Amino acid sequence: MPRKYQDNQLVAVRYGTRRMYARFLGVVQKYDSGKYYVRYVSGEKSFPHDKVFECHTRELRDVNHDFVDEMKLSQLQVYHNAVRNRVEGYNRVYHNNSLERRLWASFAAKRSQTYEWHRIFPETHMVWRTDYVY
Repeated sequence: MPRKYQDNQLVAVRYGTRRMYARFLGVVQKYDSGKYYVRYVSGEKSFPHDKVFECHTRELRDVNHDFVDEMKLSQLQVYHNAVRNRVEGYNRVYHNNSLERRLWASFAAKRSQTYEWHRIFPETHMVWRTDYVY
């Protein structure tokens, strides 16, 4: 069956389930059983590691320069917020301010700024459609 998107292609993603909604820039990892597996590379979310999302074709779009710029700025904002919270001494026990998240945010911001979309963080987790992602 012909595929709309090829492996390692940069795509705009509007991922939505009952539990979450996310817009992000991603790279197609593989196609299997009618679903695309897309690595999150830049966007508004903060994670402790790279995530691969299971996406339907309708959730993917071809990228344009405006979307890439918007997601780059969003990723930089995630990084700046994490650093600012740490510098200001705002140390919550809550997971959003962990060292792992700051490391990943730094890596993702650098990946976005250098347009090296295929750089992979050492730790990657799969996100299934039934998972809750915070």
